[in-house]
Amino acid sequence: MNRISRLRMTLCASLALACGLTDTATAQQRFVTTPIDLTSMNAFVSPAPNWTLAAGVNGSFEDASLKIDKGTGVLVNQFNPKIQFKPEANLVSKLEHGDLFLSLDFMMPKGSNAGIYLQGRYEVQLFDSWKSSVLHVADCGSIYERWDDSRPEGKKGFEGHAPDVNASFAPNLWQHLEIQFQAPRFSSDGKKISPARFIKVTLNGVILHENVIVNGPTRSSAFQDEKASGPLVIQGDHGPLAMRNINYALLNDFKVELTDLQYVYYEGKFNSFADLTEERVTRRGKANAVDVTLADNINAAGLIFTGKFQIAEQRPYQFIVQRWGHLSLSVDGKEVIRQHDLFGEESVWIDLAKGEHTFVLTYMKNYSWAPSGIGFLIGTANARPFAMHAEASIPVIPPEPLIAIEPQREPEIIRSFMFYKGKKKTHVLSVGLPEGINYALNLDQGAIMKVWRGPFLNATDMWYERGEPQTSAPMGAVVDLSGKAPIWPDGVSRDSVAMAYEGYTLDGARIPTFMYSVGSLHVADLIKPASGNDGLTRTLTFSGPSANATVVLGEGSKITKIDKRLYVIDQRYYIRLADDRSEAQIVSGSSGQVLILPLKSAMSISYSIIW
Repeated sequence: MNRISRLRMTLCASLALACGLTDTATAQQRFVTTPIDLTSMNAFVSPAPNWTLAAGVNGSFEDASLKIDKGTGVLVNQFNPKIQFKPEANLVSKLEHGDLFLSLDFMMPKGSNAGIYLQGRYEVQLFDSWKSSVLHVADCGSIYERWDDSRPEGKKGFEGHAPDVNASFAPNLWQHLEIQFQAPRFSSDGKKISPARFIKVTLNGVILHENVIVNGPTRSSAFQDEKASGPLVIQGDHGPLAMRNINYALLNDFKVELTDLQYVYYEGKFNSFADLTEERVTRRGKANAVDVTLADNINAAGLIFTGKFQIAEQRPYQFIVQRWGHLSLSVDGKEVIRQHDLFGEESVWIDLAKGEHTFVLTYMKNYSWAPSGIGFLIGTANARPFAMHAEASIPVIPPEPLIAIEPQREPEIIRSFMFYKGKKKTHVLSVGLPEGINYALNLDQGAIMKVWRGPFLNATDMWYERGEPQTSAPMGAVVDLSGKAPIWPDGVSRDSVAMAYEGYTLDGARIPTFMYSVGSLHVADLIKPASGNDGLTRTLTFSGPSANATVVLGEGSKITKIDKRLYVIDQRYYIRLADDRSEAQIVSGSSGQVLILPLKSAMSISYSIIW
């Protein structure tokens, strides 16, 4: 990442922290979650008969119901029309919460409708929104609207927030939802002084909402009043639903008492902390907070802050420093952070005992081409970090612009680096189709690494200013595929298959066909939208010797056969064969199961990836 881009990212993060409008990444907030036990229904208040437990659920993207495997671990709403619009079919948790972080997986069949109410009052909508192009407050991930029958027709629903992006997957695939919620605040006499707020809502890795205020309960909530705490309520009277991996963290306000804060100011350009000696002191004084503006010349200065702070409970605490200059932090006489870079952010977790502790923060800056600033925060698990710096100590700078690539009338084909499962891949070609279906191909393997719908590509780190990282990133809800070659020659281990990339051709619609060779076998790889825009259809056409090779359709931990043509991989995506003349096989691989189709005499194989 280039110098200015890094600077902007750090500045924006610091502004968010200073304003208290933080997310888990920016604030480096640690959530220590507790799972809701799904080995029994004891976590819920008098569950209605439509709620049950299962070992697993499955089905196809065309099924309007869930197929259940007996057991526990998955919460299932067995909806039937008799309970429609009956609130007693909803499920209420024994857990009562205020500020909350909630994460869960959910699955919905075709056409289903549900929701989850924070404090039983504020709903995040769950809905089968697969392939929806125009989003409303009834779509998946929406913060549902409030309702007032006394308002005029067409205006009874108000204050709803639909997502800007459709991040939904196909029916009967697992989806992942994360919610960070801030409860309303009340004065000592019970008067509401601050409304409820959804700090962040993320669906399938895509941020849908940030800092959305909710001024009252949403429609069909369990309670019409507002309180500091309340239960989770899962809607059961609208449609079938499954949930698993329900984890929560009760969030707390966190504040550090800072005392005896002193500063020493040195004016001049210094090359090391050792240059900040007693004889070079310009001024001493008391301070209310760590503040870079205490320096008269902020581009040629040294500052040393010393202070004490009280810790109420023994546990790990996080120390976060953000600086534009050089910085060192010591806690209880031990240096824990030393930054020699020109700017950046660093954090460290330290176990601290209850009681009084000391810190020394040393800062210096000897250049003027960038702003000056010091951010210093202390945090702990399940709490927003507490700022020990003054708001004025953080400079204000605009964030870097988003450079988004979107296909219009024809496909966009972009070469870049891209991160895949934590590793930077250097030979990636991303294709965005006008139908809103996208994929990224690892040319070294002829492998589809990622597929996603909706917005295509974020090219900011590739094209903004110097673009040093040269990385692009998908802008929609991504499904990672295996990232391995689609051909598996006999006698070769799955992980060592190498395909030689030979370029691509474009048809009249500018859809690319990629060319590879594997030994003496030549492969033409055409990837285009599937019928009905269900996903992508891949057609592999071969020339040369076809014996002793297998086509790999998909791989994962568990592959389930739905019917002769349809398979589901880890319940994350489907593979659909183009016809039923050949039946795929599920075999064991080095890391799970592999879905294969022997090449035999067929010189062209076609299948679809649906998600």
